[in-house]
Amino acid sequence: MSEQKGHFESGRWVEDREPEAAPETPKGPQVDEMVHEASTSVKKAIDDVVHLGKHLFGTKEGRDHLEKKVRAAGAELEKAIGEVAETARRNLERKG
Repeated sequence: MSEQKGHFESGRWVEDREPEAAPETPKGPQVDEMVHEASTSVKKAIDDVVHLGKHLFGTKEGRDHLEKKVRAAGAELEKAIGEVAETARRNLERKG
């Protein structure tokens, strides 16, 4: 005769149910996989930057793009210098 685990409830024997196994939590990516993915991503980013650099300096289209950006940056710098000079001039006029 095999004994079942249980308990008496209101004068009757009630067999205890086996606790249901907790569902397995899905395992996240392993550390090695994460390192590999990050390394691959960084390598691709570096390759993209090198390719961009070659295109910017090695093609007419790239040099034209750089020239346009440099000219725009120069215009912004001139504007900023003009604003600083104007502010300084007004401050001198107020004090003088």
